[in-house]
Amino acid sequence: MSGNHEKKAGGEEALPPQPPQHEQPAIATTLSSSSPPLVASSSSSSTLSPSCNRPEYPIGVPSKFDRDGNVQLFPGNTIVAHLSPSSELYQSMLLLHNKLASLSGRFALAMLPPPSWHMTVFEGVCDKVRSPAGFWPCDLATDATLEECTKHFAVKLKNFELETGTPPYRCRITGFSDLEVGVGVHVEFETADEERRVRRLRDRLAERLEIRHPQHDRYKLHLSMAYLLRHLTEEQKRELTGVLMGHFEEMPKRFELGRPEFCTFENMMRFDRLFYLGEK
Repeated sequence: MSGNHEKKAGGEEALPPQPPQHEQPAIATTLSSSSPPLVASSSSSSTLSPSCNRPEYPIGVPSKFDRDGNVQLFPGNTIVAHLSPSSELYQSMLLLHNKLASLSGRFALAMLPPPSWHMTVFEGVCDKVRSPAGFWPCDLATDATLEECTKHFAVKLKNFELETGTPPYRCRITGFSDLEVGVGVHVEFETADEERRVRRLRDRLAERLEIRHPQHDRYKLHLSMAYLLRHLTEEQKRELTGVLMGHFEEMPKRFELGRPEFCTFENMMRFDRLFYLGEK
C-alpha cells in the first residue's frame, strides 16, 4: 500500500521519514502512509512546488513498479479493511478509476485494480524493509523469513479481541493525496470518538505484535488508486487535480468499513485474507 509532503488547506505539516509502504500507497500497505489530502476547497487547486532534493522517480518506482509500470515483487503482510464493492463510494471510485485509466498515459499512472482497494488498519511488514527500528517486530530476528514473520503474527492475532474497536468504522472522504506518490482518496473518521477507538485498536496491535512504525501516531488514512511512474509537471498537476476535484463533487462523502483482515501480499495488486481479526 505502504512519505511525502503533507499539505492541507490552511497549512502544511512537516516532511516525515520515508517508509516504503504496502499500503499505500502506504502506502503500508498501499501509498505512503502519510499521504495528505488535496481538500475540496478553493485552495485545493493550488499547485505544489517540487522538492529540489526529490529522487529521480516517485516513491514506489522501482520497488513496486518499474519505470514502464510493470508490477514488481514486493511481498509482506498487513491488516486492512477492504472497501465493499456494494458501497456507493466503491461505485463512484470505479467511475473515477475508468477516467484515470483513460488518462494513464498522459499522467504515467500505474492503476491499482478495484478489488485491491482498502484502508490500512495496521501496517505489518514488507519483506524488503527491515530497518530502521519499527519496520520489523522486535521479538523476531531480522534475518527471519517473511513466512516465519507471518506465522509469528498469525499466532498472536488468532485470539486478538477487537474490544471497543469493533466495526463498522464510520469514515468520510475529504480529498485526494498530493500527487507526489500517486492518487489516493484521503480518509478521516467521521467523529473524534470514532478516531480514538480505532487509534486505540492500532496501539493494541502494536503492543501485541511488538512492532511500532515510525509514523504510527501520525498515520494518514487513505484508499490508494494508482501510483505515479514519473514526477508530474506543474501543468500536469493542475490538470489532474482538476479531474480529481471535479469528480470529488459527485462522490458520496460518508462510508463504512468492515472487520479488519490479516492479509499477505506479493505485490500491490492483490491482498489475500488469511483471517478476520476477532474471528471465532
